[in-house]
Amino acid sequence: MRRFPLHLQILAGMGLGLVGGLLLNLAGSQGLLDRHDVLFAGAVGEWVGKVFLALLNMVVVPLVASSIVSSFTGLGGQGGMGRIGARIGGYYLLTSVLAIATGILLVNLIRPGEGVDYASLMEAARGELASREIHPPDVDATAGVGVGQIVADIVLRTIPPNVIDAARSNTTILSVLFFSVVFGASAVATGGDALKRVDELSAAVYAVMTTMTNGILHLAPLGISGYVFFVTSTTGVSLAVVLFWYMVTVALGLVVHACVTLPALLRLVGGRSPIAYLQEVREALLTAFSTASSAGTLPLTLRSVQRAGVPEHVATFALPLGATVNMDGTALYEVVAVLFISQMLGDLSLGQQVVVAFTALLASVGAAGIPHAGLVMMVVVMQAVGLPTDAVLVILAVDRVLDMGRTTVNVWSDMVGAALVARFEERPAAAGEVA
Repeated sequence: MRRFPLHLQILAGMGLGLVGGLLLNLAGSQGLLDRHDVLFAGAVGEWVGKVFLALLNMVVVPLVASSIVSSFTGLGGQGGMGRIGARIGGYYLLTSVLAIATGILLVNLIRPGEGVDYASLMEAARGELASREIHPPDVDATAGVGVGQIVADIVLRTIPPNVIDAARSNTTILSVLFFSVVFGASAVATGGDALKRVDELSAAVYAVMTTMTNGILHLAPLGISGYVFFVTSTTGVSLAVVLFWYMVTVALGLVVHACVTLPALLRLVGGRSPIAYLQEVREALLTAFSTASSAGTLPLTLRSVQRAGVPEHVATFALPLGATVNMDGTALYEVVAVLFISQMLGDLSLGQQVVVAFTALLASVGAAGIPHAGLVMMVVVMQAVGLPTDAVLVILAVDRVLDMGRTTVNVWSDMVGAALVARFEERPAAAGEVA
């Protein structure tokens, strides 16, 4: 019997989770079911999704490490990684600035915070979070954190004091990336039998991890259905109504960046059809949307772009780096959220908005590896312009829904960047890659 393509299976899973979750949410809001029963059912769906995401996370570190080392040793010292790094770094900076500019423009045009009573909204947010037993992130840990400390922390997190400890968690993937690059370059410099053996071992590990990833992806429809069911069944409708224009502003900004800015770069610079490329990588985008995890989606992201014709040595360097530091959606969301809060309390000046933009740019990079990363680093942005940090509770109440959207934009930007860099690489696609 012919199997349906994976993206159709994922869409079917999302549809089932969406319908089931909305019906359960409606039953709870109408009093047909107790709120605790609704939350319990949603938690079961979340557990199913977490099992799938845990399986994906399981392969991230060995897949990334082996692929990067294999790319270095396979090139045999021909170089080019520095060139790729410079190009992808420039792209990440450009798209983050464009995303932030889009967010600032839209929040000033739509003005979602005008007319919203801050005190009433805070009270409603506290009630919603208490009913769902959601605890805010430890914002006290960011007290006194400035721009310089963010930069210093990024550098320190890049260099692993213990590579074994770094490999224990996907939150330290930047350290794994750094060590893999240094190890691969050192193997090439060593040369001889050592280079040959490292090349054979890394290529073998990469092949095995790819097979393992493909096997795990058979569970994607079930895991994604569980996550969508959880989000749609437990999201508070009443608070979402109050925050409607804020959510619209964030969503519209993400849509503009994902559907206008990035496709324009892909067409004009990358010389590729955005629609054709989107069709090739849609499985990764659907998974990113459902799981809200860039790192967890990374194995599928790597597979998708290579099937779309991006050379392996480009994909395996650019995408792990992008999953760690390229957070277009997060940067856009942070500036919209901060300016939304400021509009409820009194507008920020143009100079203060520039400070918000610059701090959000650094915070979106520094967010990697922190639980509730976007929210915690948003506190840093709020502190920079003197806004009350407890206002993060308002954002947290509807954060999961928006997190799905911004994670999708983050992953889409990574994949567009890989395609743009590949345009300037002369190395032909490897055998088996889709040209």
